[in-house]
Amino acid sequence: MQKPYIFRIFIYPIKSLDPLEVESVKIIENGSLEHDREFAFFDEEGKIVNAKKEKKFHLIRSFVDFENEIFKFKYRNEVWQFSFGEINKVNEFFSEIFGYKVFLKRNKEGGFPDDRKAHGPTIVSSATLRTVANWFDISEDEARKRFRANIEIGNAPPFWEDSLVGKTFKIGNVVVEGANVSKRCPVPTRNPETGEVIKDFVKKFIEFRKNSLSEFSPREVFKDTFYRLCLNTNIPASEWGKEIRIGEEVKV
Repeated sequence: MQKPYIFRIFIYPIKSLDPLEVESVKIIENGSLEHDREFAFFDEEGKIVNAKKEKKFHLIRSFVDFENEIFKFKYRNEVWQFSFGEINKVNEFFSEIFGYKVFLKRNKEGGFPDDRKAHGPTIVSSATLRTVANWFDISEDEARKRFRANIEIGNAPPFWEDSLVGKTFKIGNVVVEGANVSKRCPVPTRNPETGEVIKDFVKKFIEFRKNSLSEFSPREVFKDTFYRLCLNTNIPASEWGKEIRIGEEVKV
């Protein structure tokens, strides 16, 4: 019998913008992945600005080169490049696009995680993404970009990650604690590159999820809503500094 393993790893350097696919990643303080959501935009009131609030994020392609400390952005078929030292220019660039002032901030010690309680990587199986893609007649890659998980598991059935809620498991030699199945925001309803919304996406997702709830899925997790996908996790302090790599086995 084939065993579940790490198939792909993604980090999201700037919150709400494009991922970087990596072969390995270090666990840093708070149990976050190194460079994941390390940058985020804030408004003049100090509130975070993300794709939940600002749909124009979908129209911007991004690449972050940490080794050379360079940002690259593509918007309306034009490419802009800034160094990490040119944050003010990045702020001006995004403020002009959004139509209001935003400020890019950096946190090397844990980043700006989506879940305030579970700071570890989000996990989903490839089979889950294929299943959801079939529900909405979209590509698997589009489903991947809509749900923005950090770690993708191969050799696992659809929704297998649900079974890890409340359990301690290992990825390679890294101990991980399954926290919850992530309650989703409006972002997955939109095309990740155009922002176009699939009509009744949430309603249809809830129906599909409810009707196909697997043997792996703990019923109590879905008491409030079936609009949940991907496992939220925590990584204990004893594991900080270790690495997760593609190909490593996932052991419950």
